[in-house]
Amino acid sequence: MFFLSFPQAWHLVGTWSEQLPSESNLIGMGQTELMMTLHSIFVPLLIVISYYLFNRLNKKESKKIKG
Repeated sequence: MFFLSFPQAWHLVGTWSEQLPSESNLIGMGQTELMMTLHSIFVPLLIVISYYLFNRLNKKESKKIKG
C-alpha cells in the first residue's frame, strides 16, 4: 500500500512521456529492423519446438507399432 501511494514516473511532469515527439517510436528501431529482429528470435524458436514435437510424436508412434 505504501508504494502504491507514490505517483508513477509516467504521471510526473517533465518525464519521458512528455518529451517524446509525437511520431517517434520508443525502441529506436524502424519497422524493417524490428521485423528482422523478431524473425531472428521467433523463427528459430518455432523450428526447434516443431522439431522437438515431431521427434516426440515419432517416438510415440514407433512404440505403438512395435508393441
